[in-house]
Amino acid sequence: MMKMLEMIFPLAIGFLMTFISIPFLIKYLTTRGEVGVERTGKKAFGVDTSKKNGTPSMGGIVFIPSSIITTLIVMFFCKTVSAGIIFFIVSFLSFGLIGFIDDALKVFYHRDEGFRFIPKLIAQIISAALITAALIFSRIPDKLTFSFLKILPFYFVIQFIFYLVWFVGWSNAANFVDGIDGLLAGIAILIFAGYGFIGLKNGLDLLVIFDFSVVGSLIAYLFFNKPKAKIFMGDSGSMALGAGMAINAIFLQNPWSLVWFGLILVIDTLSVMIQISVYHFFHVRVFPVAPLQHSFQKIGWSEWKIDAIFWGIQFIITLIGVFVWTR
Repeated sequence: MMKMLEMIFPLAIGFLMTFISIPFLIKYLTTRGEVGVERTGKKAFGVDTSKKNGTPSMGGIVFIPSSIITTLIVMFFCKTVSAGIIFFIVSFLSFGLIGFIDDALKVFYHRDEGFRFIPKLIAQIISAALITAALIFSRIPDKLTFSFLKILPFYFVIQFIFYLVWFVGWSNAANFVDGIDGLLAGIAILIFAGYGFIGLKNGLDLLVIFDFSVVGSLIAYLFFNKPKAKIFMGDSGSMALGAGMAINAIFLQNPWSLVWFGLILVIDTLSVMIQISVYHFFHVRVFPVAPLQHSFQKIGWSEWKIDAIFWGIQFIITLIGVFVWTR
């Protein structure tokens, strides 16, 4: 019974907190006349986005704190004490803060490019380094790097670099998937729910509470983010979700499972890397547009159709993943 409450309570509280809060943010940003990156009406990814003009961004600043506060509330009432919550909070907030700076530069200072690439990457590396140092010195069991490398005298350096790439990579991978109304929110709901069920099966109370807090918050957010979106999550939301997935996989001690659960994120990131590399050397485009979802948008698919197909694929991926990692 207690296990079910650890799932139902965060789901309900996270949903209510976000559902009540989002309209106030939308009203605030709309009243100020502040809008997201679509305000100029230019063709993003070769697709006319002028219909999105005036849509406020930064939705992540609602569902991120909502998820964290809900987790803490449920942990208190369920008397679930775990120092591990620190890593989730630091991961979610630190990468969310980087995304917030990026969003703020676009929204409030009307700088189209937001946080420039190099400063943004440096900020991500610093954030990942802090999380990585905390994980290593807390002696969290390490199953990310390859065990045979532990015989090397400089294994600590390899481990540290690998974690840096892990966090920065997944936060950016989630960011690539964002860009079509509702797409990342729906995919993230399924990924966190999948990990939540694995945590439920393995008696990992913290993960159950945190995951379903995120799921509840994102379901509420999706009501306002589904096509045509009333608000975008912005980098503050997407980067935090990517970091949340990364820390989640580590604590579940099924780290490489994220390559499966996050398969759409992996494919999307690869499409960007392939597109940039091939075009740089051969001046040929492999895909009409990268990230991949915008290729379907460019050939005329509606955002609802893209969402439905990608969500359907993610649902199948999640079902298989839960079946495999709960056996």
